[in-house]
Amino acid sequence: MSANNFITELRRRRVFRTAGLYIVGAWVVLQVAALAFESWAVPDNAMRFLWMAVIVLFPVSLAFGWRYDITAAGIVRTPADGDDTNLRLKRTDYGILAALAVVVAISGYFVFVEVSEMPVAQPARTSTYDDALESIDPLSIAVLPFATRSNQDETVFFADGIHDDLLTTLANVASLKVISRTSVLEYRNTTKKIPQIAAELGAANILEGGIQAQGDNVRINVQLIDARTDEHIWAETYDRRLSVENLFAIQSEIVETIALQLAATLTPEQRSRINAQPTASMEAYKAYMRGKNSRATASFQALREAEQQFRRAIELDPDYVLARIGLADVIRQMALSGAITVEEAAGKGREHIDYALELDPDSGYAQAVMAMYEDQVGEPGAEDRFKRALLLNPNSVDVLQLFAIYLRKNGRHQQAIDVVLQALELDPLSVLLFHDLGRSYVALGQFAKGREAFLRISQINPDNPYAAHGAAMATVMGGQIVEAGYWSDAAAAMDSQDYENPSSSVFIYASVGNLEMAARKVDEALELGPDQPYPLAAQVFYYRMSDQQDKALAVARGALAGQLDDRWGSDSTFLRTVRDEALRIGDYGEALAWYRQRVPELFDDPAQIDATNIEKAADLAHLLQAAGQQEEARRILEDVVLRYDEMYSIGAANWPLGSAKAQALALLGKPDEAVAELSRIIKDGWRMSWRFDTELNPSFDTIRDDPRFRSLIAEIESDIEQQKKAFAESGLSSHR
Repeated sequence: MSANNFITELRRRRVFRTAGLYIVGAWVVLQVAALAFESWAVPDNAMRFLWMAVIVLFPVSLAFGWRYDITAAGIVRTPADGDDTNLRLKRTDYGILAALAVVVAISGYFVFVEVSEMPVAQPARTSTYDDALESIDPLSIAVLPFATRSNQDETVFFADGIHDDLLTTLANVASLKVISRTSVLEYRNTTKKIPQIAAELGAANILEGGIQAQGDNVRINVQLIDARTDEHIWAETYDRRLSVENLFAIQSEIVETIALQLAATLTPEQRSRINAQPTASMEAYKAYMRGKNSRATASFQALREAEQQFRRAIELDPDYVLARIGLADVIRQMALSGAITVEEAAGKGREHIDYALELDPDSGYAQAVMAMYEDQVGEPGAEDRFKRALLLNPNSVDVLQLFAIYLRKNGRHQQAIDVVLQALELDPLSVLLFHDLGRSYVALGQFAKGREAFLRISQINPDNPYAAHGAAMATVMGGQIVEAGYWSDAAAAMDSQDYENPSSSVFIYASVGNLEMAARKVDEALELGPDQPYPLAAQVFYYRMSDQQDKALAVARGALAGQLDDRWGSDSTFLRTVRDEALRIGDYGEALAWYRQRVPELFDDPAQIDATNIEKAADLAHLLQAAGQQEEARRILEDVVLRYDEMYSIGAANWPLGSAKAQALALLGKPDEAVAELSRIIKDGWRMSWRFDTELNPSFDTIRDDPRFRSLIAEIESDIEQQKKAFAESGLSSHR
């Protein structure tokens, strides 16, 4: 049969019509199936098997169309060309139709089996944050910043004050996990949905609200929302006369209702604290809130402003416990930052925390601040007081943070990290907590983790100086001092009143040999803090590195005579300068007198050596050797070697331990061990003040000409040059 005749035969037997009808019918079936499968939650893969069945049955339909017709009388054979007689089905036709039916049945069964064995499709989740929310503590809550219907600063400040006070009151419910204020403030005026906010903050419940103050009246509306369902649990509107009494009463009612709605346990003692009224003075309340806002910024200027506002609140209400605690704490922070001395802090702040505890001995925050003061002056019992504070206020971020600082200060860095991580669950966007976390990682020699924590600050608040300050610390301790200069400068730009950042830059730039930049930073530091110990130490260091010995000596003597606080090891620079002069001229009386006055503990038997004075101990021992006090010098040097290893961790040579052990070994006449020790700290990244501690340090005179010593010096110089090249090629260099 020719092709033309075959096509003609296909037409006569209506095969083309059969194919067309099959295709149309199959398309309808597939469309209906797609809709039905979606409605019945049938897995998407089921359509693939239906398609396979449709394709398999297509040739079956063509075979049927070739041989048979469907008429009013039923299925008949298609007549041969010109022969329409006896079209009834024969025995062979029944066999063929049976075979075709079997193919159709097998195809249908195949689709049914494959689909039925598929897992039932789950309904689409309502939120991409559902998985995160499912694992969150159901008794956790975040209070979003209250909305206001006015853009006036006073109204916004008023709303912020009530919001902050409500969070403080909520924190008294020990069974609740309350997300701290610094984290929720990031969601002011946010467009994010409640489930997303809750997932990011780690809170199962969200309280949002608004405040409208008009004349002598105030309206506060609040809504408690289950973040997992995005449904309201409870809502209320309060219309009251504007007074301190009413504000605190509304806050107490809100807190008690939240505890009831969430089925949180509320003890009689907690209920008593929730219903307490901190002050009866609206003006004192406002001054206290302004002080809290300033303290959170933590710059030099902000801390001074906070001190003024807390003092103003106390003037208006002498029994305002929170203002007393706030003042004592901000004074402590000022001492920590170098704005005032430790002695000044004890004199100005201790009376306020004493009085606060007299008025409210069950304040966990007050107990924690007192513990810091006790530890600062070496009084026993600080840790026991912290444990009491945590029992009184287990959900207080302030208490947890102070405890972490205490642990870090006492060298318990891993414990400090654990406490900070606990606090971050309550305040996941806290700049101060990430700064503390970074410092502890750096102290453990985990510089990458430390830098990561510091740079997290810049993601939260790009203008906060703690990010750059911390990154400078991490890079210094890790030996990347060329990059450290960039971060130190960035910190100075962000906190223009802090004279310590440009002071640190002096040490960094002089250590890498950039004396021109170091000179500029000396001027900046002295302009901000002309009589402060750290800027003066930076000036002495610059003079020493630029071979201006007479100027260095004059400044060092003046600083020692001024009885300045020993800030960031400033005394080490001053004392070594007068020591080196004494060794040069052979007159040791003046230098020994200064050492006896500034570090009297080194003259005890045995000498009391710790991280803050170990470099001074090694320097003093050299002075004692030269003065003929060989036995005293030897005892100190041997103690330096032992204590150094007890306190050493990677990075500690950059601060605060320096090269004290290598220096001691050189003075003990152990050149091989001295070289080996220098090699160790150089490999660990020691670069800070390296030239001041080696080439300009007469304690290394005994090994100065040793080829191994000279090789180590060359290794440091080569590494610094490589750092300069890498920094020049980095993206940071373009921002300097």
